[in-house]
Amino acid sequence: MSTSAAERRSAAGSDGGAPQQRRGLVAHPWRVFAVVVVLAFLNMAVWSLATPFFASPDEPAQVARAVALVHGQLIGKTVDNDGNPITDVTIPKVYAAGSAYAACFAFKDTVPASCTTRLTQSKEAVRTTTYVGRYPPLYYAIVGLPALVTASSNGIYAMRLVSALLNAVFLALAALSIAAWSRSRLLLVGLLVAATPMTYFLGGVVNPSGLEITSATCLWCAGLVLALERSDRPPPGLVAVATVAAIALLLTRALSPLWVVCILLLLALLAGWHGVRALARARCVRWAVVPLVPAGAFAVGWIVVAHALDLLPVGPKAKGSGPSVVASILGDTGGWIQQMIGVFGWLDTLSPLLTYLFWYAVIGLFVLLALSCARRRHAGALVLLLLLVVFVPVIISYGQAHRLGVIWQGRYIMPMAVGVPLMAVALVERSGALHAVRTRVATVVCGALACAAFAAFAEALRRYVVGVKGPVDYLRGAWHPPFGATTLTVAALVAIALMGLFVRYLAGRDPGVDDPDPRQAAALAPVGDRGATRPEAGKHVRNDRVRRPARVAEDLSASELGL
Repeated sequence: MSTSAAERRSAAGSDGGAPQQRRGLVAHPWRVFAVVVVLAFLNMAVWSLATPFFASPDEPAQVARAVALVHGQLIGKTVDNDGNPITDVTIPKVYAAGSAYAACFAFKDTVPASCTTRLTQSKEAVRTTTYVGRYPPLYYAIVGLPALVTASSNGIYAMRLVSALLNAVFLALAALSIAAWSRSRLLLVGLLVAATPMTYFLGGVVNPSGLEITSATCLWCAGLVLALERSDRPPPGLVAVATVAAIALLLTRALSPLWVVCILLLLALLAGWHGVRALARARCVRWAVVPLVPAGAFAVGWIVVAHALDLLPVGPKAKGSGPSVVASILGDTGGWIQQMIGVFGWLDTLSPLLTYLFWYAVIGLFVLLALSCARRRHAGALVLLLLLVVFVPVIISYGQAHRLGVIWQGRYIMPMAVGVPLMAVALVERSGALHAVRTRVATVVCGALACAAFAAFAEALRRYVVGVKGPVDYLRGAWHPPFGATTLTVAALVAIALMGLFVRYLAGRDPGVDDPDPRQAAALAPVGDRGATRPEAGKHVRNDRVRRPARVAEDLSASELGL
């Protein structure tokens, strides 16, 4: 019996019965989900505790929005101003003191957070304003829940930790999508690359950008597995994960519907016409449209009715027109890329150079490998994604430059940018280019990124304890975070190391016995789009007209073999 025939007999079941179900990366993927929830939450929690009150982008306005919403103020009273983004709300005084509390150190990286006075604990209801009162309500309705129980500084920490847990769940769902339904061991490494220190920082404070990034990461992971491996028979669980991520992303920020559309179009390009048609025929995909359509309609309706795109004119106004403005905006791209990896506080605290170099090197390596070994259509999708990440901010900023100024920040494009390492890694794994050295690559990448992530955390904590010009030994500085700087530093080191070790452990696992290696599966891959198999030696089989048992035909589908 030829090797091809033997493999087909094995795929159909040694007893001639129904074929075995192809499992994913691990036998118990929900354990992966649970572990990643805990580790991601711990990584975000240390950022929550190491960041002073109101020391993240727009956090005073974000906290006011969340507290007002859970107390029944859906938007608040409009305050007449340029563009009308500001609304007036009434909240407990402790939650309204953010701007005054952070004024002495915000945008001043040499000033430690010890310059502040003790945050008031007053529960007196006061009027304040917020410039994010028109943002979609989903995120604020969740993270604002602790404000219904307490009005104190502990309530701010509680809101941050609720945000951290919410974001950790989406990162864990992304890992579950890979562990349960993909045979790609390297894609989990791609998830580690995509979750930059900025992801954990934003996930651990009160800011909807964190949820926008983590839900987009989850949608990318689930979508890549569907498009590249499971398009012919999409698992209902995987479709459900992608649907939940898409709905969460749709309802998070005003630009989020644009990112959902772009991600789905790029995934469709990866899947190809036949993959898209197969997905459209699947019952679970059709059912997924049922909640997606009203969620999308609500998201767009909220943007139009609530004027969610109204923004403050706080950026530097563009001078001149045409090419000079475009060139000026393009000059900000390097800063935006830095922000996507890690610029903390009120965008006033840079990561160490080591952090940027390691992340640039890893992403650049995977992108170059993907472009050199991927199919033309897949490489084109990756190039298109790179162009969108670079030029969409330029296009949007150009449209606002004369009216609002250049107000773009790197975190705004991160829902698309996280797809770059994920797509690149998925294409490299699909090609088998790193198959022989996959485990070594995973070891190096996980180790390097763990060092880079810890360096970023330590530098951000040092900035608030002693200032960026303070001593390298910041463990006994003037500002004292909860549990102390030493405890938080050790906790961050452990959490980051455990995440890297867990991903490395999964990347080093052998495929299951019913989960063939890509090079072995190539012998079983269909020839052409209609699914005709390769002929055995010495036999002539007419393409598209061979008749064979249905169960064997299903086993030989390209998606089920992970091709």
